[in-house]
Amino acid sequence: MSSPDGGWEYALAHPHLSLGPGVLSYRGFRLASCPLRRRLEIPCGLATLVIGFGRPLRVVPHGSPDRSRSVVSLLSPPGTGSATGEHTGGLQGVEVILTPWAAFELFGVALHELGLGLDPAEIVGPRFHDLSQELDRTPCWTERFALVDRFLLRCRSTGRTASDRVVSAWRQLESAQGMLAPTALAERLECSQRQLERRCGEQLGLTPKRLARVLRLQHAATLLAAGIRPGEVAPRCGFYDQAHLTREFTAMTGLPPLRFVAAHQAGGADVNRATGRITSILLDG
Repeated sequence: MSSPDGGWEYALAHPHLSLGPGVLSYRGFRLASCPLRRRLEIPCGLATLVIGFGRPLRVVPHGSPDRSRSVVSLLSPPGTGSATGEHTGGLQGVEVILTPWAAFELFGVALHELGLGLDPAEIVGPRFHDLSQELDRTPCWTERFALVDRFLLRCRSTGRTASDRVVSAWRQLESAQGMLAPTALAERLECSQRQLERRCGEQLGLTPKRLARVLRLQHAATLLAAGIRPGEVAPRCGFYDQAHLTREFTAMTGLPPLRFVAAHQAGGADVNRATGRITSILLDG
């Protein structure tokens, strides 16, 4: 899929079956030089691996411009805050969307120690640079995705195994759209709440309470984008009232609900990075 003028190009693919169910999707992208473009990324509860081989993207965390940085490649764990991506084009790469526990299994790193994300080369070593260079030399997206398959399968062969309890916690919270209390979750899994918090922090990047908060936000964002009023959305998504929804939405996205809806509508293009989630809003252009 590409623009008539050659200004952008996207390609989608499913990962190798052996990488399922934790590795969810691949997206190849190429963006030609352009005026400044900005995209808001909101919490979605997933991990992202960007394997870049073009110009860098500037990432600005909401409320912390002093922590902004330029990145070409990034392994990003789930979080509870938003960030703005800024660029003037020249971007190329492959974006891999993963469940957090799959990122833990592939790269063997405690996700809560990644902060806002880390260059994958710091985890994997020189073979990550080799992958980036090979992707750059390869002209066909199908062949590029095959290279990513082989790289991730190799990572899996030397990685770690996520706890069954953590994977189950993830699935139950996803199924409940975040409306499951941590105490009830721990009881279902027959473990202490403290033990579950520690394991989930390591293997999901978020405690059950914080992950539930993100999943409720995602549910609310989807309903708001569908045109449902905030007053109706709040009780359906586990918020006490509309004021509670507004506080949470503003804290995690930087926008209150109605401004979020306006920005989402004005952005126009579908730039969401994961099926069934509102992950991104195009702010300019």
